[in-house]
Amino acid sequence: MLFRTKVITAFLALVAVAIGCAAVLMVSTWQSASNNVRANLAHDNLSGYFQLYGAVFRTFKLARRDLLSGPDGFTFDFDAAAGDIRATLTQIETTSRAEIAFRGGGKNQEVLDRLALLEREVNTALKDIDQASGMIMNGDVERGRAQAVAVLEGQVDSRIGLLIDEAIAEERDDLARSRADSERLQIRLQLFAWGTVAVTVALSGAILLTLLQRFRLGLGALATGAKAYGNNELNHVINLPGRDELSDLARQFTGMAEQIQLKQRALEKARDELESRVSERTAELSGVNAELRESDELRRQFFADIGHELRTPVTAIRGEAEVALRARDNREEAQKAALETIVSLSEELTDRVGDLFLIAREQAGVLEFRSNSIDLSQATERGIEQMQSLKRKTAARISPKLSREPLQIMGDSARISQLVRLLIANALQHGHDTVRIHVATYADDGMGVLEVSDDGPGIPDQDQARVFDRYIKRPTGTEHSASGTGLGLAIAKSITQAHGGHISVASVATGGARFIARFPLGVAAA
Repeated sequence: MLFRTKVITAFLALVAVAIGCAAVLMVSTWQSASNNVRANLAHDNLSGYFQLYGAVFRTFKLARRDLLSGPDGFTFDFDAAAGDIRATLTQIETTSRAEIAFRGGGKNQEVLDRLALLEREVNTALKDIDQASGMIMNGDVERGRAQAVAVLEGQVDSRIGLLIDEAIAEERDDLARSRADSERLQIRLQLFAWGTVAVTVALSGAILLTLLQRFRLGLGALATGAKAYGNNELNHVINLPGRDELSDLARQFTGMAEQIQLKQRALEKARDELESRVSERTAELSGVNAELRESDELRRQFFADIGHELRTPVTAIRGEAEVALRARDNREEAQKAALETIVSLSEELTDRVGDLFLIAREQAGVLEFRSNSIDLSQATERGIEQMQSLKRKTAARISPKLSREPLQIMGDSARISQLVRLLIANALQHGHDTVRIHVATYADDGMGVLEVSDDGPGIPDQDQARVFDRYIKRPTGTEHSASGTGLGLAIAKSITQAHGGHISVASVATGGARFIARFPLGVAAA
């Protein structure tokens, strides 16, 4: 139950108690007023009867005195006294009727009958006394006095006095009952007032204790929950049964803690994911930095090697020229030999510069090709013929196995021949003196394939992924391993990709390496 409902219920209960008290007070006030009216009417009747008693006995005693003492009649105004007696009776009758009308009850007719009888007796006694006075005044003194004595003794003293005494006694009883009722009502009102105070205090105390108990339990549970949540115990549940505001607040606190816990878990998950990503990115950056450092180191080594490679033929050319200039004997033969050496060194220097120029243009994205429909086998055959005359290892052998069917691809025939020379030169450079090189072309799944393999030392598996990178020079342990710029295979890769193809390397089961370049048949290079 909501506290608002509880407060309203308590207020309505107190209002009901107040209304009950007001109703009881109203009834008690009415009863008290009724008792007061009854008491006043009884008091008025009692006073009237006392007044009637005094007037009757005073009048009749005076009449008796006058009638028995002399023949002159009444010495007082008998008619006025009789009028006062009748007026008193009238007043008593009026008050009695008012009391009967207010009080009700079964004795009302009895009271009226007694009052009527009293009036008749009084009127009869007054009439008889008046007649006795007339008799005396007319000279019949004995008879008049006898009648007066009879009236006084028989009517006034006996019947009238008895009736008045009964009425006075009854009115006294009524007055006593009215006062007793008032006293009982007052006692009941006092008891009711004390009872009302006790009930109100008990009800208010019960309501207050109930609310305080609920507040104590509710605030205690909320304080415990707040402390638990402050200690990051978000799985704590504030168990406060009920349907009031405190229970609703406890449920809201618990729901809030659950939401915070869910969001906290989400944040922890996001933090873990972020840390994982940062770790991954850090590892990647570390790897990239390592690669950059290695690449930078390779680049520095490359430029050192390039300086050496370029400086060697230039120095040799200069030396040959100086030798030719200093020669005194056989001057023509010395100059011819020097010039032949200079030409050979110049050709080697041109090859080195050409490789550098090709890599530079490929990096700049301006590598030029003449795209024509060419036969892959014919371009390969020209490259083999060029290498037959250029290979230095006289014991090395190049064995071609070219496709008899035309393998038409779109590209530059000179560049394809250069690709063949580069692959053969790589095998010659890293192979032994009697290396056997096999060159083949064939069609495979819509692609023209150029394959160059040898029986040399091969390429370790861990180096195959980087064999086409720039500035990479593979040591072989042969006497030729120190020569070269490390750009040959990188240039081969650039030429292949420029023709829309793909080049790969694999180890041969019997030893050596196999390079395979694939080109789309009949499709123009992008």
